[in-house]
This record gives sequence, structure tokens and C-alpha cells, in this order.
Amino acid sequence: MQVLKESVRKAIVDGAIAEFFEHGYQNANMRRIADSANITVGNIYRYFDNKEALFNAILLPAQEAIGDLESFDRKLHITHIDTMKEATQIVTFVMNVLKPYTKEIFIMIFNSTGTHYHQVKSQLESLVINKIKEYYPGKFNDYFLIIVSYSFIQALFVVFRDNVNDVKKIQDTIIQLIVFYFRDINNRLF
Repeated sequence: MQVLKESVRKAIVDGAIAEFFEHGYQNANMRRIADSANITVGNIYRYFDNKEALFNAILLPAQEAIGDLESFDRKLHITHIDTMKEATQIVTFVMNVLKPYTKEIFIMIFNSTGTHYHQVKSQLESLVINKIKEYYPGKFNDYFLIIVSYSFIQALFVVFRDNVNDVKKIQDTIIQLIVFYFRDINNRLF
């Protein structure tokens, strides 16, 4: 029986992140992952049953971090977004949770077609809808909230795509987006 080494597993995971980031799930190639980890393709299968298992292993921690965002407002004691301070608190918290998974979240958002991770967009849209309903109960109809959440999440995805290697720019732009979309929202609409 051979012993699995953590250093080899890490090399595989690092190679897989680079491969899925560059080529997406459907076009990822196990040979390139093995080459980047300096191992044989067969050795990958000692650590992961198949490409899907490897993909799940690298994205599961990011998926769990996104799930943890559900309760950010309770942790920060925020009940609405009316000031730059509140927007900055939210984005700082969110970025601290997600920062270790920047490339993995990019993969989820843009390169996970054909997997269950492709649902992250609708998960985030639901989070936005639920938070607006929580902050401003009965103020907005569901259709309006769907449109607002869709456009906000699309804007986030553009920011993320264009700045994946610049966490500071992502953070600064998301603060601006939150202020633009949600600051004093209950008083801006007729």
C-alpha cells in the first residue's frame, strides 16, 4: 500500500485550479494537470476518482464560504445599508471570507458549465433578494427584486472577471456598487 502525500495532493489541486481557471471544467485536461503537478495522470487517480471529484474537491471550500455569507448581517449587526461605513463593513467581511478562494469562485462563476456549481449565480441572486426583503419588508414587489438582484450579481461578475487578480480593486468596486444599488433604496423609489 502506497502512502498518499499531502505535497502531491496540493500540487494536483494547484494544477487543477490553474487548469479549470484557464480552460473551464468541460475543456480541462487531466494530462495538463498531471504535467503541472509533475506526476503521471495515473497518479492523480490515486488521490481523486475522476475529474469531477477533483473539481468538487477544489470548489467545495469556496461553495461553503459562499454559503456562510447568508448570515453576514447578523455577524455585523447591520439592518440596512444607508452609509458608506455599512457598505464598507459588508464588503470587507465578504472579501475576508472569499479572498482565499478568488480563483475558485471565478471558476464557479465562469468555468463550471455542466456542473452543479453553475447554480452559484442563482444562489447569490436569492441571497440579495432575501436580504432586501429582510431589510425592507413589504417595500418592493418580487419581480422588481428579481431584476435588481440579477443586475447587481451580473455587475459583480463583471467586476470579478475583469479583476480576478486584484482583490483590492474588486473590494473597492463592490463597495461602490453596493452604495449605488442599495444606499437609501427605500427613499429613492417613488
